[in-house]
Amino acid sequence: MPKTVDNLMKMFTSGSESSIRYRVFAEAADKEGHSNAAKIFRAIATAKMFHALSHFRAANFVDSTTENLKQALEEETYDCKNGYPSMIQDAVADAALEARHSLEYGMSIGPVITRFISSAIGNPDADEGGCYYVCPVCGNIEFGQPPAKCPFCGVDATDFVEVA
Repeated sequence: MPKTVDNLMKMFTSGSESSIRYRVFAEAADKEGHSNAAKIFRAIATAKMFHALSHFRAANFVDSTTENLKQALEEETYDCKNGYPSMIQDAVADAALEARHSLEYGMSIGPVITRFISSAIGNPDADEGGCYYVCPVCGNIEFGQPPAKCPFCGVDATDFVEVA
């Protein structure tokens, strides 16, 4: 089964990337006034997401919630400490301002993400009785209610996405 698991993970990665890519293509099609093409891209993106989810489950990499939280914490910590810094330096060297900002947002939000994960590791059943709000520009996560303006990128509270 090692070859099958490797194949599943390749297709999980491909499907995950395609799903996001097609969502971005849908946004572009909407901006250009091509609403049918945008719908097609969103439908395909959703199908690719379902494929990716199925492949990941079939690879049997889902563990207990506590172990999944620990893995998430490890991955997020690694990204912040080892992934983003050199990538930001590359973006600076390449004079890629938009890429730099995107990468800096990812690194800046890392501690926010790790704080939420750490809290859940300490008590995965804690019911805070509220919603999370995610900034669509930088990925900042707030609990309870969004701030008037995102402290990282300045996006207005009305633009945050509610996650229940």
